[in-house]
Amino acid sequence: MNKYLMSLVLFLFSILLFANQNRLQKAKQKIDSFSSVEYITTAYYPVPETDEINSFKTFYIVNNYKNKNFEFYSNSDNIQEIFQKDEYTKIDTENETIYKYEEKQNQNEMIHNSRLVQYGPTFLINHNWKYENDVVANGKEQAHYSFIESVNQYEGKTIKIEFHIYISPNYTISKFERKSFVDNKLGQTVTFEFSEYKFAKKAIKFRTFLAENYALKYFERNEINPLQKGIKAPNFDAQDLNRNRLSEQNFIGNQTMLLFSSTDCGASKVVFDFLINQHFKLPNKLNLINIYASDTKENVAKYFNNNLEKFQIIVNQKELENKYQISGYPVMYLIDKNGIIIETFDGYEQIIQFLKSEIKS
Repeated sequence: MNKYLMSLVLFLFSILLFANQNRLQKAKQKIDSFSSVEYITTAYYPVPETDEINSFKTFYIVNNYKNKNFEFYSNSDNIQEIFQKDEYTKIDTENETIYKYEEKQNQNEMIHNSRLVQYGPTFLINHNWKYENDVVANGKEQAHYSFIESVNQYEGKTIKIEFHIYISPNYTISKFERKSFVDNKLGQTVTFEFSEYKFAKKAIKFRTFLAENYALKYFERNEINPLQKGIKAPNFDAQDLNRNRLSEQNFIGNQTMLLFSSTDCGASKVVFDFLINQHFKLPNKLNLINIYASDTKENVAKYFNNNLEKFQIIVNQKELENKYQISGYPVMYLIDKNGIIIETFDGYEQIIQFLKSEIKS
């Protein structure tokens, strides 16, 4: 009788195990049957040494997620992220700034370590999950699985990171937990809840905020600030598009405006439009050198519609941006006849306000 009961228990357990493993397989099949998805992530981060939990919501669209050349869009509060055509862009609507990476390697490392790739449901599903048990959440039975992400030694202690997912009856991941253990003692648990899934077989279109007048900045230059007034302008040696030699000697005898711009920067375009306006005329006492140091000659020629004769223009010489500590665009230095920086203008509003004041004077 005991053998019979034991066999029955093992049989029922195997059925249950198969059913729950089947739920995992069906979740994978569901994800594999589509190529695009949109959903909402609600993340909960406990604050160390307090009882508070920080939470935030992010809306995601992920296209072509089964391919390494996937693309995505996300929106959270004042931040939008776009990864499309192998270029990542972050739009900060509160500070009216667009951020990009200068180096592809830095961009690729960021994408690989992003929350989407590490903790997004279409990526999580590919781990080698182990069935744990069934739980009831929000009135529905959820299949619970775990995965040991890493085990490391640090200062004589064992640090273990476990991933946990919960699959709902509609075969989607409803929740993800990242648990950290120190010598098998539970530390922090970070929780992500996923909701409002919409799957599609074709790419899902997304609408981004039109950031026409936003400044452009690079992540790699976040710690760099423009030069301050009162110091000598750095020496340089360059050629403009007409092959005229330009150097710090051009500062002697005149006030010079060194304007750093980019063809990809909406705020630079605002300044550009002001400068080429038929009603604008540069005062005789001012000399303007327009520097597109990160742009090619071809891009600048298209940008100016081949009307390049109005200004002295330097292109494709990033070393100038390094010397003048340019972290983004537009930035303009006003340099006196002795080569001393007497004003620094950061952003199109400051630059245009100065130009207007010079016209009136």
